[in-house]
Amino acid sequence: MHLKTLALAAMCVLALPLAGCSTPSNVPASTTEPPSSTTEPPSSPLETSTAVGGSASQPSPVPSSAAAADSTPITIDVGDETVTGTLSSNATARSLIQQLPLTLSFRDYGGQEKISDLPEALSLDGVPAGDSAEPLTIGYYAPDQALVLYYESVGYCRGIVRIGSFDDLAAIRDQTSGFTARLAPAD
Repeated sequence: MHLKTLALAAMCVLALPLAGCSTPSNVPASTTEPPSSTTEPPSSPLETSTAVGGSASQPSPVPSSAAAADSTPITIDVGDETVTGTLSSNATARSLIQQLPLTLSFRDYGGQEKISDLPEALSLDGVPAGDSAEPLTIGYYAPDQALVLYYESVGYCRGIVRIGSFDDLAAIRDQTSGFTARLAPAD
């Protein structure tokens, strides 16, 4: 009996440190941030704000004034509405600009984004392997070669590349699945 108690105590002592190493069961492992030692610094021209404690938060989808000078204004025509936006100056956004104008069919994905397949893959030169996205972000999901308009926050995921922002959340979020939109450089 004493041996069973000793074995049980040893198992508890060994299992306790492992309890903090797992991802909560309700959070997919792919949405967790990579360890900070492997996180690549943001290479897009998006601002990174700093919290009071001095630690950097996620990049903001709002371009800095320097980035705004390098950004490209676009329009997204959805039905009778025109949504304005900007594309940043990273290689991925520049390769999308070369494909404009485009008419794309979007579908809802996961109650957080509208997604459409692109006719050609976009460049990934110099962009991080993954990112997160806030509402009003225009993104590229490299594994599916898809343009994404985010209307909800999405945690870190390999393959997300932020390429710009748009200004009317409701105009995008409220579209039913299967809508068509025309993206073009602004006049």
